[in-house]
Parts: sequence; structure tokens; C-alpha cells
Amino acid sequence: MTTDLSRPPADGTTDTGRAWMPWAVTAAAAGAHVLVFLDKGLLGLVATPIRTEFGMSATTYGLISSATYLLTMVSCLAIALSGRRVSTRAVLLGCGALITLGQIPAALAGGALMLIASRVVVGTAEGPAVPLAHTAAYSWFPASRRGLPAAIITSGASFSKIALLPVISLLVVTLGWRIGFVAIGVVALVWLTVWYFLGRTGPHAGTDPTAPARSDRSWMRGLLTPTMLACLFATFAQGALAAVVFTWLPSYFQNALGFSAAASGTLFALPSVAGLGALFLIGGLGDRIMRRGAPARVGRGRVGGICLLASGLVLAAIPLLDAPVVAVAAVILGYGFSVTVNTVTFPVVSELFEAAHRAGALAMITVASAAAGVISPLIAGRLIDTGAAPGSGYTASFLVFGLVLALGGLVFALAVDPVRDRASA
Repeated sequence: MTTDLSRPPADGTTDTGRAWMPWAVTAAAAGAHVLVFLDKGLLGLVATPIRTEFGMSATTYGLISSATYLLTMVSCLAIALSGRRVSTRAVLLGCGALITLGQIPAALAGGALMLIASRVVVGTAEGPAVPLAHTAAYSWFPASRRGLPAAIITSGASFSKIALLPVISLLVVTLGWRIGFVAIGVVALVWLTVWYFLGRTGPHAGTDPTAPARSDRSWMRGLLTPTMLACLFATFAQGALAAVVFTWLPSYFQNALGFSAAASGTLFALPSVAGLGALFLIGGLGDRIMRRGAPARVGRGRVGGICLLASGLVLAAIPLLDAPVVAVAAVILGYGFSVTVNTVTFPVVSELFEAAHRAGALAMITVASAAAGVISPLIAGRLIDTGAAPGSGYTASFLVFGLVLALGGLVFALAVDPVRDRASA
């Protein structure tokens, strides 16, 4: 059974009578981020032991990581093209089940093919999970109050790396890399149960006072507005960086900066500490600015774009840094603040598109991130394989993808104006 997102469903999945439901659904939606990004983070933790056991090159391991993003892109496109009708609750339940089952081939893998098969299954599920989690939570809030829910949901990624990845890192170090995939499967099963009981649609799923008066606005014209294109490019830029970080950051700490495997797993969580603070800072600041009467062009576009621009420039400077502690600090600040991209792009897109098209539009944002993730781990792997010095390939990757992120932030700051583009679409 599908749910028409242009009006509240009549199947009992809408719940407007309990004051705590908006935040309960938001917390459950954040759990989807915890699951997705915990799974992505595991790929970085197990990169060195898997490459050692199977004798893989960095390029081959980059291909395994890219397999996740390929099917993420395809499944998000399916959601985006599904039009006005998509059952948010049911699709998210299916995502949780697939992520659970998809860990089995990886835990039993005897080579690259089974690992790729696992990433294909899991990537198919992870694609819709992120945009639909935001869609479900946004149905409980008006447009002017979606910055904080967006920050809470996106903070799930940081929470996964701060609180859970160090635990999984310890399991991997002591019991082997296969146990990491088993642990992810258990977490997925727990989230699946939570969403079964809490996944409900709110009162703003079908009524949107910021939507244009015309209900037949062209889908393609909305996608081709400067605001949407800027959101897509900024998300692509940060998605490329994120895929590289998830795949190679622990290896960078271990192989280039000389930290132990256990220490690298702990350091992997530190950018998320900065990211957690940045999420609430940028999301809350944007909401505050807009509640005082400023348009989204300022509260989302300028604030978010400047943050991404600064993050990219910090990361691009890493090749110039010799001291390991300074390089780690640059990663913490640069990547940590870049994760704010969803706290600005997702609310902007939800304001630009009417409720009937919101899930599809948000899915297109994830398509852009996934498309970047298909190619960036391969590019970084190639740079690592061909680097003149042991750490030069890693630092070259930060230079390349940091500059791309800086450009994405600049474009976002200059081009985003959902009020203007909503009126013209």
C-alpha cells in the first residue's frame, strides 16, 4: 500500500494527537542516519585488515566502497521518479531489513566479489533511507522550524562515529574485521524494530503554506532552478569528500601519520565531535535568522555556503602541514564542519518543492551525494597507489576534494534563493 504525500494518509499512519511524537519520529529518523553512517564508517575501519588478508590494492578496495554508492544512486533515482506516491514508512522498513541481511555476505566473504555483493545490497537500502527519514520528520514541522530537526537527524552520523564506531573498532581489533559486519547487522535489526513502532506521518505532510499556489508546477523546472542546482552541486562536493573520508581516513591516520590501528579508530570519531557541534550551530543559527524575518537565501544559503567554503579551504591546506597533530586538527575542523551540508540543503529543498514532490526532491539530493561516492574512493585509491611518498596520495586527495568542496560552498552561498525560484518554477 502506498501513501499519497500530497495529503495525510487514511491508513492510520498519521498521528497528530501526541505532543512528543514530532521529536520521537525525529529521533527515530536520526537513527536511520546512525545506521547508514555507521555502516559507511566500518569500511574505513576494516580497510587495512581486508587489504592485508586478500592482498588488495588501494584501487580495488576503492571499487568495493564505490559499489555501495552505485546502488544508492539507483535506488534514490527510483524514489525521485516515483512521483507523488511513495510509502515512506514501508520503504524505510524495507531499507532496515536489507541493511540487516546485506551484512551476511561481507561477514562470510572470501574475496572481493562477496564484499562487492554485500555493498550492492546495502547500498540499495541506504539510498532511500536518508531522504525518506528527513521526509518523515519534516512532516511534523513547518518550513521555518526544520533547521533543528535537520540538525538532529544529521547528527546521527556524528553520534555513530563518536559513540559506536570506537566500540566496533575495538571489536575489529580484538576479534577480526568480520565481527564488524555482524555488529552492524545487529544495530540494523534494532533500528528496524524502533521504526516499526514510531514511524508515523505528521500534519505537515500534505499541507505546506510555503508551497506555490499552482499544484501542477513542472517537476523538471524545479530541478533546474539555480537553488536546486546549487544544492545538488554542494551535496556532490561534500559527498565526494565524505566517501573518501569513510573509506580512507583511518588508513591515513595509520599509514601516513603513524598511529596504531586502535588509535586510528578512535581518531576517526573526532571529526564527528566537531561535526556534532557544527550541526546544531549552523542549523540553529539558520532557524534563528529566519524566525527574525530573514529569507532562506540568508539563513540557509549564506550561512551554509560560507561554512562549506571554509571547510574546503582548511582541508585543501593539509598537504602543507607537517606535524601530525596539526593535520589531525585540520581534518577534525574541515571535515567536521562540512557535514552541515544536509542541515542547509534539505530544508532549502523542502521549502522549494511542494509536499507532493518533497520526497523525490530530497532523494535527488542523495543521488548527487551517491554519484560523487561512486567515483571519489576510486580516484583517492588511485592517488594513494601512485603517490611518490607513503602519505602523499592521502594528502593529494584532501587537496583535490577540499577544493571541490570550497567551490561547492561558494556556489551555494551565491545561488540559493528558494523564494525566488519557487515563484518562477
